[in-house]
Amino acid sequence: MSFNIAGWALRHRSLVLLVLVTGLFAGVFAARTLPSAVYPEVDFPRVGVVVRSGDMPPDLMQTTVLRPMEQALMTVLGVQRVRSRTVRGGAEISLLFSPRTDMWRALQLVESTLADVKTGLPPNTIVRVERVTPVSFPILSFNVSGHPDSRVLQELAQYTIRPALARVHGVGRVNVLGGDTREMEVVVDPDRAAAAHLRPEDVAVRIRTALPLVSAGRYDQDRSLVTVLVNDEALGVEDLRSIPVGVDASGTPLALGSIATIFEGAEDRLFRTGGPHGEVVIMTVARLEGESTPDVTRDALAAVAALKSTLPPGVVVEPVYDQGHLVEEAIASVRDAILIGVVLCIAVIGAFLRDARAGFVAAVAVPATLILTFGAMQALGQTLNLMSLGGMAVAIGLVVDDAIVIVEAISRKREAGLDPRAAAEEGTRELAAAVIGTTITTVIVFLPLAFLEGVVGKFFSALAMTLSASVVISLVVAVVIIPIAAARFMTQPPRVVHGRWEHSYGTLARWSAGHAWLGAVCVVVSVAFAAFAVGRIPSGFMPTSDEGAFVIDYETPAGTSLTETDGAAKRIEAILVQTPEIESFQRRTGAQINPTAVALLNRGDFSVRLRSGKRRHADDIIASVRARVEREVPAVRVEFVEILADMLNDLSGTPRPIEVKIFGEDYATIEKVSREVTKRVAGIPGFVDVYSGVERPSPQLVLRIDRNAVSRFGRTAEDVSVDISDALLGTSAGFIRRFDRTIGIRVRYPDEVRFNPATVARLPLSFGNAGTTEVGAVATMQRDTSPTALVHESLQPVVIVTGDHEGRDLGSVVRDIEKAIASIELPRGVRIEMGGQYEAQLESMRNLATVAGAGILLVLVVLVAQFGSLRPAIAVLLTTPLALVGAFALLWITSTPLNTSSLMGCVLLVGLVVKNGILLLEVAEQHAATGMPYDEALALAGERRIRPIAMTTLATLAGLAPLALGIGSGAELQRPLALAVIGGLALSALLSTLALPSIAGALHRLVGRVGRGARGAASPA
Repeated sequence: MSFNIAGWALRHRSLVLLVLVTGLFAGVFAARTLPSAVYPEVDFPRVGVVVRSGDMPPDLMQTTVLRPMEQALMTVLGVQRVRSRTVRGGAEISLLFSPRTDMWRALQLVESTLADVKTGLPPNTIVRVERVTPVSFPILSFNVSGHPDSRVLQELAQYTIRPALARVHGVGRVNVLGGDTREMEVVVDPDRAAAAHLRPEDVAVRIRTALPLVSAGRYDQDRSLVTVLVNDEALGVEDLRSIPVGVDASGTPLALGSIATIFEGAEDRLFRTGGPHGEVVIMTVARLEGESTPDVTRDALAAVAALKSTLPPGVVVEPVYDQGHLVEEAIASVRDAILIGVVLCIAVIGAFLRDARAGFVAAVAVPATLILTFGAMQALGQTLNLMSLGGMAVAIGLVVDDAIVIVEAISRKREAGLDPRAAAEEGTRELAAAVIGTTITTVIVFLPLAFLEGVVGKFFSALAMTLSASVVISLVVAVVIIPIAAARFMTQPPRVVHGRWEHSYGTLARWSAGHAWLGAVCVVVSVAFAAFAVGRIPSGFMPTSDEGAFVIDYETPAGTSLTETDGAAKRIEAILVQTPEIESFQRRTGAQINPTAVALLNRGDFSVRLRSGKRRHADDIIASVRARVEREVPAVRVEFVEILADMLNDLSGTPRPIEVKIFGEDYATIEKVSREVTKRVAGIPGFVDVYSGVERPSPQLVLRIDRNAVSRFGRTAEDVSVDISDALLGTSAGFIRRFDRTIGIRVRYPDEVRFNPATVARLPLSFGNAGTTEVGAVATMQRDTSPTALVHESLQPVVIVTGDHEGRDLGSVVRDIEKAIASIELPRGVRIEMGGQYEAQLESMRNLATVAGAGILLVLVVLVAQFGSLRPAIAVLLTTPLALVGAFALLWITSTPLNTSSLMGCVLLVGLVVKNGILLLEVAEQHAATGMPYDEALALAGERRIRPIAMTTLATLAGLAPLALGIGSGAELQRPLALAVIGGLALSALLSTLALPSIAGALHRLVGRVGRGARGAASPA
């Protein structure tokens, strides 16, 4: 190179060191201020819509509410899939958009579309629209317990703890679930009210109009403004009892207390919550976008701790789930990996160079590069998360490579007798071109990831971006900082350490270059083995990790009452309490953790936290709990999933790992097919939590009103339906004030009337002056059933058979399922599709294969630019199959699935493997250009470059070792990647050093013969 960057750096070392110190300060500041979270801050292409409409049956709701909404939403720009699930009185709609959609604009389009539809929906229909992002889910949860009155617990959570949490910087949504909401109950005696010709609505109107609190006017007096207030509000039960609601036969005012019992009670509760110590109130805390999870959880926990002295005696606020702890552990793991990497780096370099100072100089590159990387992450808008931190952990083995090569070259120059400064200049100048080329090939292979779509693309782009930034910064450190450090510290007379083994490799390279068959055999055998092994390696989607927590979704048979479901859930609670590794849990019945889900009374979930320290792996604990639940509570269907995996599934719109989707025109037909599918797949080994997708119908009592009978009383069928609804569900009658809050007043009939179907027919109906009659006189009652849940996808009825895999990889289980259902004869108009994570897995593998192919082409371009010729570039690329053999072999030996993480490792291998080829052939091409025979040039290159090749390979393997062993929280996400790189790099280093001279020599002779033949053909006869 005409410009010696090392010489410039040594001449301007004060400026260089000042810039370095400034960058290090910026990196330290960025490391302290970068937001920390589990996953990257990305926009998932998903919007959730929650619809509620009283107690409308699912089939009616799907026709009158969901159908017009779905038809309208299908026209929203960018929508790829619309899936809805309808239950009694509610529905959830999941909108999946095409990648790269502007989700804020998509949210606005969805809201405006639904605004147009709302006018045609039934009255009192409530629609809520929400973007589904990582901040939609809680990062912290509490159990509030210890008081016998659940109303007090609910009020403490709502009015004391929640405001304190909401004031914490970075806290987003704070939800309270559980306990009882205080309410003034006006329990009307049906017979007395009918005798007074009063309907429940009449009573409610009388109460509302008897409690005015109105600002009626104002006037000036004594230079002051006096407000006129009309106030006759009730202050308690006694005030309500005295409210006149009518007159008796003698014209005497009839007090409310004469026809109703009034007391302070609670609203009807349609859910139950629990914990290890009985009934609890559950509080969940989410963060704002861009805020640091550990900071938010730490400050929120401190805010709750500050409240303890103000809470009533015995009340306990217990943390159950703390995501900040997981993030802090992941950061600590990266810190430990950095320290291990530095120590291993010094050990590798010291062992080869026998010079501790040289080892120290090269090791400086690791902390310097990683600190500077924090600044680059902040500039690139990244956060500290499991993926970006994983990228830094992977980079530990790579960032030292350039420094090792430069230090080794400087050491050689010192051995040749040059002084430290001259050795630093000459060594860096000699290797600068090769180092730049190897770095570019490592980075450029990730460039196609920018165009990768879906969850995998969004997640692994954070890893690739961080890794690329680290490698680029390590190049700058190697060619600018390392020469300055070497000139300052490598002052001791060097010990000549190269010798016999390097000469032996040179001899081997010379022999290999003369035997073309050796390289051909290695490449052919490698390709054959890769093709053989790839179908036998387990396959999966995203790697799982033991995060110390998991979720249990449970369901009793459709139509099961809340009380019965609650009892079954308590039996599961007993199993959890008896499991020694479980620290705490919280349970929801009739509600779910997913913010965009609607739940039935027979469904719920547990959030379980495991003890820290030494214990069984989470997968083993889940397996043992599942076995006990299936054995001891057989009526309950359960599904187990780790909390982060559950969140990721909800974010991506693939709620279960395995889905068999059965589409058709009517539910009766596809439910029949679903039962056949379930029957065939239920016994497949490793297929667990199998659910047919078919709910048994829910019972209902149908009252059919005789319109003619009602009209004789001068009323309508709607009047009767309102009266029955007010009697059974109750109707609002205003509120009373207490301190700084209000307490609702509800008029209803007694529980022994509301909850006893035998009394419904005898309920008296008042028609005023037209008289009184019973419900049975104007309506007939019959028991019936209605669907429990109905699912639509893309406007088509669908039943989805779901399940999980345990003890086997996802791909093999799905292959067995496909074989089992292949012979099913499908009715006309019915089709079956595979979905869930398996569908996402196939798409991800296709995309990553495309990325790998594009990366190889880009690397080829760089190699041609590096060598100025296509021949050595092809020779280097032909060693790539050797790396894949090692990657597949180690994945096979360790039973590690071929998933998105391990495939990312294979993509990274493409960039890493060519580094050794560049280092070797770059010298060989230089000497061959001077006229040296190519075999001799390869032998000389082998002698000079085998030491840096061995050192960089061992350093990379050592740096990846902590990840490959799964050391540290979150490391399991990158373990498949590390194993693939270790297996591929180790084997390719052994084979390519043997095969590359053979391939390069064969191509050199082939090109030479072709060139001579062409020249001979062009010569005149």
